[in-house]
Amino acid sequence: MHNKNSIIEVIEHPYSELLYQARYDEAVVTGQPMVERPFWFRNTETGQLFHDLYSCLGWPTEVTDKDEGMPGYTAVVGVVRPDESMEQYNPINADFQLLAEAEARDVQVLIAHALQMRERYGFGLDSELLKCCYGDPERFIMTLALRNEQLGEKQALTITPPIDLYSPSVFDNYLRSLKSCLLKNQLRFYFGGCNILKDHLREFRKNNPAVMAIGGLVHSLLVQCSWMTELGQGIFNLEENYG
Repeated sequence: MHNKNSIIEVIEHPYSELLYQARYDEAVVTGQPMVERPFWFRNTETGQLFHDLYSCLGWPTEVTDKDEGMPGYTAVVGVVRPDESMEQYNPINADFQLLAEAEARDVQVLIAHALQMRERYGFGLDSELLKCCYGDPERFIMTLALRNEQLGEKQALTITPPIDLYSPSVFDNYLRSLKSCLLKNQLRFYFGGCNILKDHLREFRKNNPAVMAIGGLVHSLLVQCSWMTELGQGIFNLEENYG
């Protein structure tokens, strides 16, 4: 699929299947649980490379007679690839960079922001890129359903829950995961010139939508390492990914 509005392009290694087979065999022999994929993504404006890109969304908090609530938040985060060389390094420990963010109290406006970001960062370039947005699928169901009806099945904005979303200590889990990537001695998360999340982290209010959204995404990435392929998933097939 082609996305003319995107600043992202897919880069495929010229011998992708052979490379993947070699890395798969090596992982089996060495007992590694995951294999680096033989394709990646490039920002055509900056040249920056990514193993994968992900989106997230935190809905606005409830409005009360004493508080107008906190605005909702949506963002795109890239898993950074250092360069295009195929020299071995461990992508399991790849860095995360915040690429774009927006906030809004109005749910329709927030959804529009999420759709615009998704389009700009490569939705439609392959079957999996930005296919789902990490967030709470049980809030504003009707509003999202009506918007998706307008978009159609192939363009629908699908919300998938981050890992541990339904845990009683969800905010604590997500904040700890995010802060673990912001420690000076093991810095993995970079703000990339974005300031909304920074400001919310300084303000610090429990269940802040920005912290919930990014924290949930980072928490899920740390647990799943979804930009790589698990050995049990079998051999890479280029046609299945870009057919």
